[in-house]
Amino acid sequence: MVEHSSDRRAFLRFLAASPVLAAAGLSSDWFSGLLSEPISAQEQNTYIIKTVREALNVFDFRAAARAKLSLPHFTEFDEGVFNQETQIADRNAYARYQLKVRRLLGISQVDQSTQLFGRTWESPLYLCPVGRLRAIHPDGNLAIAPAANRKRTLEIMSGTQDLEKVNQLRGEPVWICGGRPSAETIKRLESVGTPAYVWTVDTVGGGNQIGARAVQRAGVPNLERRNDARCSSCHDSEGRITLSDSMAEVIGALGSLRGNDTSTWADVRRVRDLTKMKLILKGVVAPEDAELAIKAGVDGIVVSTHAAHEDASGRGSLEWLPEVVAAVGGKIAVFHDSGIRSGADIFKALALGANAVGIGRAQAWSLASFGTEGVETVIELLRRELQVAMVQTGATSISRISKSMLIPVSGSVSSRMQ
Repeated sequence: MVEHSSDRRAFLRFLAASPVLAAAGLSSDWFSGLLSEPISAQEQNTYIIKTVREALNVFDFRAAARAKLSLPHFTEFDEGVFNQETQIADRNAYARYQLKVRRLLGISQVDQSTQLFGRTWESPLYLCPVGRLRAIHPDGNLAIAPAANRKRTLEIMSGTQDLEKVNQLRGEPVWICGGRPSAETIKRLESVGTPAYVWTVDTVGGGNQIGARAVQRAGVPNLERRNDARCSSCHDSEGRITLSDSMAEVIGALGSLRGNDTSTWADVRRVRDLTKMKLILKGVVAPEDAELAIKAGVDGIVVSTHAAHEDASGRGSLEWLPEVVAAVGGKIAVFHDSGIRSGADIFKALALGANAVGIGRAQAWSLASFGTEGVETVIELLRRELQVAMVQTGATSISRISKSMLIPVSGSVSSRMQ
């Protein structure tokens, strides 16, 4: 494996100047394009925080995770598919809206409490399902659950590994996310009181993380899995990657690893008839599909690009959101994720109609760098930032946040913000 201090951008610079590109069948222009895109000041941050108390924003956790993880593992959680079009669009979409701040409102406190399916949460911020967490922390979801419990935050877990242990640490059953559930899976989840099943419907065709696959094809050294305790802790028989010794192949997101969901709306209706759990479809972005989801009897949808790990549309999740909200018309719950990096981002998604807003990469970065304490801290940071946005716009409660508090920015947004 490469050294933990390796930097993805330095790695790309190496590739751009290397004969490896020719062997991989990619032009130097392709990698140079990735390097020349303007990036935010936060992404350029090179200071590595030593404790969570030093963290100023979520990007501090990104830098800490980058320094701690092997390059393949960091890249798996940081890179989008194809030429990064959707990942870039996810971030740029938030810059297309500004907050309409008000003055002399006399607001000292705001209420972030949020109602979802009759349950009250302390904030609309929730923890997205993130797979393969043991690749970045030995305890995986077992380290997430205590943070969600202490912060009284909605947690959606990817898969059912350690389900009973996670529920115990969480203090109550977590929501579960996965592919099309079998009758056996539904029976197991219902037996432990799972409130909701989130069905990921956007794993269609398989992801394609081009940079990593090109490296694998060219045979770049030092990306092989080693037979030591660190690698074996996540490359084992418990539902994690076992098919290849190549770390580049793992982060290459081959179609056989990502999967290809061939489900139909008829399958959704069949699952709906099988369970009394709340049924939520994750990855619905077209308003036409939102209307079909309502007809199929689901309880909610997640407007999501899968953090640009699956979606090749080149369109940001936030761009889809108002169209989906309009199509839903308040009939079912609308969740939102992808590209969230600040409390202001959360505010913008809420203003455009989301009922709750999730974090994925920020959650992974904080877990990788500081474990449970990191996840707790990133939740608290984002809540404080959301509070600032609410106070400055005059929204004393989540229900008072509206589209009128946003100012659309005319013209295109060209800067890349990670």
